[in-house]
Amino acid sequence: MDRVALENRINELKAKQDTIEKAWRKRDGNNELLQFFVEVMPKAMDAERCSIFVLDPVNDKVWLHSGTGLTERSVEVPKSSSLVGRVISDGQAIIENEMEAQVGAHDVIAVRTGFSVRNAVCVPVHGVTTQRITGAIQVLNKRGRGTFESDDQKTLEKLAFLLQMNIENIFLRQELGRLITEMDKQIKMMEKQLGQGPSS
Repeated sequence: MDRVALENRINELKAKQDTIEKAWRKRDGNNELLQFFVEVMPKAMDAERCSIFVLDPVNDKVWLHSGTGLTERSVEVPKSSSLVGRVISDGQAIIENEMEAQVGAHDVIAVRTGFSVRNAVCVPVHGVTTQRITGAIQVLNKRGRGTFESDDQKTLEKLAFLLQMNIENIFLRQELGRLITEMDKQIKMMEKQLGQGPSS
């Protein structure tokens, strides 16, 4: 590739990178709305906590976006050996009323957060445009030593449907961030081929 063609390619990549960065800045999701649902759902379902998890499509891990008494990204769970991870992997809701009798990621999180899980209901969040599972919503510990039932699952599935665009925006934002990083590497390599540093 001659110098002019290489410079043109660099300029094209920079223009695409700029477009992606603008899209990335716009796709921040509605954090206040997600936090509102995290606060309301435990009351609506007579439970102790609610958490919204997002799948990171870059490293295939699952992290907490919003949760009762927790900060964003303060919890990361494995996709293979956690209740949330299984829901995201299989795309199927799970009701588990005997968490205390099982060993798993919830025990590790209990040590870190001081919150023990007795029971849980968790549903997947489907992407609107990606046709992929983008996250999951989980409600923990029915009050009064009660158990979660199919009606609780249906309620949570309705919430997942209402929030799917917001959670997909967060999911896509991570992919956009990865694209920006990859394009930046390509631009730097091409500029190095030209024997020039980054343009000022």
